[in-house]
Amino acid sequence: MFRKSLKAAVCALAAGTALAACGPVQPGAAAIIGHDRITVSKLDSTVDRWNKELPKYPQAQQVVQNAQAQPGGNPGSIQPFDPSSPQRSALFLLIEMRAWNELARQQKISVSQGQVDAFVAQAGGRETIETVIVAQGLPTSYADDFARTVVLQQAIDGRFGVNPKGATTPQEQVAGQRLMIALLAAAHRLGITVDPRYGTFDDKSMQLGPVCPQLSTPDSGTPDGPTGESKCQL
Repeated sequence: MFRKSLKAAVCALAAGTALAACGPVQPGAAAIIGHDRITVSKLDSTVDRWNKELPKYPQAQQVVQNAQAQPGGNPGSIQPFDPSSPQRSALFLLIEMRAWNELARQQKISVSQGQVDAFVAQAGGRETIETVIVAQGLPTSYADDFARTVVLQQAIDGRFGVNPKGATTPQEQVAGQRLMIALLAAAHRLGITVDPRYGTFDDKSMQLGPVCPQLSTPDSGTPDGPTGESKCQL
């Protein structure tokens, strides 16, 4: 069984929304994450590689097709962040992994390659990790980064006393809330900004907001929501 995605861990803890974190984005940048710049061309290239690899992973392809057929789906399951937009799905996962890595840095948590290799073996091997990452919208070149981030997340869970199977006691619920506060603070510290053609990153809920019509561009390929209906408050 695949391990729940990072998105699932966040969605299980996040509650409500708040003002979106927005700001100027450098020309040609899809997003700015801390000192890192994800260019539009790099994002497009990433999605192109993903599109070519998807047919090679039938299980991942089935996940994507199911998500496209039933927009919204199950937020706790492994699936693309936005089934209608490979660009938004890829960008969200890149941002999310970066936020977890920033939290690990703040907590002075690191993992060895041996720990990552052990996790991959326990999960069913590299093909399993590749299938999971492709199902969520990134090519297999990010499999190692994803596996390392998951191992870091497990270590962070342990540090905060979070039950990875879900909070069943008041103490575990408090632990989950403390972790969410820390993760959101880490995302805020990064000062994440996103090109409006891909939505607006909300560091109060770890989500990419819908693409507003007046902010979208003809080449964005990113409708406002899974059904194409606007969810923006104009």
